[in-house]
Amino acid sequence: MSTTDLAKTTTHWVRDEFEVCRRLTYLDVAGRAPMAHRVHRELTDYLTVCLTEGARKEEWLARVETIRERTASFIGAGSDEIAFTKNTSDGLNTIAAALDLRAGDNVIVCPEFEHVNNLYPWLHLREHGIETRTVPMRGAMVDRQDVAEHMDEHTRVVTVSAVSSWTGARPDLPAIAELCRDRGVFLLADAAQSLGIVDTDVRELGVDGLAGATQKGLLGMYGLGILYCRREWLPRLRPPFLSVSGVARGGLHESDLGPLAGYRLHETAARFETGNPNFAGLFALDAALSLLEEVGADAVESRVTTLAAQLIRGLRDRGLTVVTPDRPGTHAGIIAFDVPDVNEADQRLRDNAVRLSVRRGRLRASLHIYNDESDLDRLLSLVGS
Repeated sequence: MSTTDLAKTTTHWVRDEFEVCRRLTYLDVAGRAPMAHRVHRELTDYLTVCLTEGARKEEWLARVETIRERTASFIGAGSDEIAFTKNTSDGLNTIAAALDLRAGDNVIVCPEFEHVNNLYPWLHLREHGIETRTVPMRGAMVDRQDVAEHMDEHTRVVTVSAVSSWTGARPDLPAIAELCRDRGVFLLADAAQSLGIVDTDVRELGVDGLAGATQKGLLGMYGLGILYCRREWLPRLRPPFLSVSGVARGGLHESDLGPLAGYRLHETAARFETGNPNFAGLFALDAALSLLEEVGADAVESRVTTLAAQLIRGLRDRGLTVVTPDRPGTHAGIIAFDVPDVNEADQRLRDNAVRLSVRRGRLRASLHIYNDESDLDRLLSLVGS
């Protein structure tokens, strides 16, 4: 059985995991993932312990390290390269601060392609003399050649979304990575809209850092982010904040004073973590990863991109302009398209229990493994009428 056929067969039992599929045509994972039954059960178990015992902190901390290993494996990283943050923005800002950029350095980004939260961290550095260089967006995409033309000996960072929140386009990250690697430039990917949907291997992508969150394609909750940093860069990055979590303390309890003057940072990405972890968010992620692993990351991507291509064709057949590119490898699960009256169309969809988003004056549908052809037909019947 092919990967596509396997994913199509899998959709039936996956849909049963999501109560929302019984109530709505849910096409808005790029805004917020619905909760799977197994995630709900995991959270209920956690809350029961909180209610009846208070906490099982030592047990929970040990489980966090298991989840770190699972998360690392899911994206082709080492567990020493993974830190848990609050969200995507937290991860992006952590890298922006940790790189110790100096006056005269520059950062390259495409504003039209990015979520604004991948712009503010870099604009915030202007007061320190760091330049934000902007490249144009061409055909809903960021082009390697434009990045190359804006680079010089003072370029320290290139940052780009693995999948654009606005256009749904998926840039050629390995090509941009090759460009950066040849010049010693840090390539930072905003993976908010790719993790859990696009089969991700950070080694194949060639990125130096990757920030994402769990409440979208990873099918988890708000309040938890994932930060990957290539281990070769870690010794050069100074955490902007520091607590017990980021210090190598040789097994000392967090309440023990320990050495102060000669403290050492963790050699791993854990140096970026502060305070107690978000146990609820992590346990939810653990349950969600079990679902994604059962389907298979390659099968998820194959199924989602196949559905996305079908939806693009259906929208165009109805005379609508689709911004998202349709060539294989240039899109994931986000489809952005124009309608004559976006507010009226959005309200009509909501009135008919179809959930998607309005972004920058366009309708944005976003798909995951629980979606099927009936969801596409429902949307097309309403936007094409």
